[in-house]
Amino acid sequence: TAFLISKQGDAITNSHVVNGCSELRVQGRDGTARVVSQDKINDLALLRLPGVVSSIAVIAADPGRLRQGEDIVVFGYPLNSMLSSGGNLTPGVVSALTGLGNNTNQIQITAPIQPGSSGSSVLNKKGEVVAVVSMKLSDTTMVKATGSVGQNVNFAVSGLTLKKFLDNQSIEYRTGGIFAFDKSSADLAEEAKAWTAVIECWN
Repeated sequence: TAFLISKQGDAITNSHVVNGCSELRVQGRDGTARVVSQDKINDLALLRLPGVVSSIAVIAADPGRLRQGEDIVVFGYPLNSMLSSGGNLTPGVVSALTGLGNNTNQIQITAPIQPGSSGSSVLNKKGEVVAVVSMKLSDTTMVKATGSVGQNVNFAVSGLTLKKFLDNQSIEYRTGGIFAFDKSSADLAEEAKAWTAVIECWN
């Protein structure tokens, strides 16, 4: 999954999504995407997608205000060959403001994620991107360490880290306004679908 952040076709996904790909194709668009920049440490990649851009994501103006327990939703294309080709919206909450090993560049969320969710946007109720889905806790590792499987222990690159990455690349992106209102989950899904894309990794 990737999501568009500029009218020029700039899009965000995870670094691990594009690693080892000889070609990146975008479902529903002619041509190929190219990798503009990567931050492998924080698992972010900036892509340039082909074609006309009609809608872009809104990045939270102050992601540092995100609170533990805040409602969020994730929109992406998990298991795209098996589940809905129209995208998948999953609700959850911010369970922790740091990630694996107290990583301050991540947050922890309860929204369920699956293979293909990587690079999905994490949205607040106003429809602003507050994080980027990155990874889930390994069930195998959890079983070996504790004897049980973790429940909805998922991690996302924080909005602060995302904004720093975009600023370092001098990308002009849209931020939320102070008069934004909460939206229904149906509205969030409809909006996110317009600026979310399926990235195919070809070797």
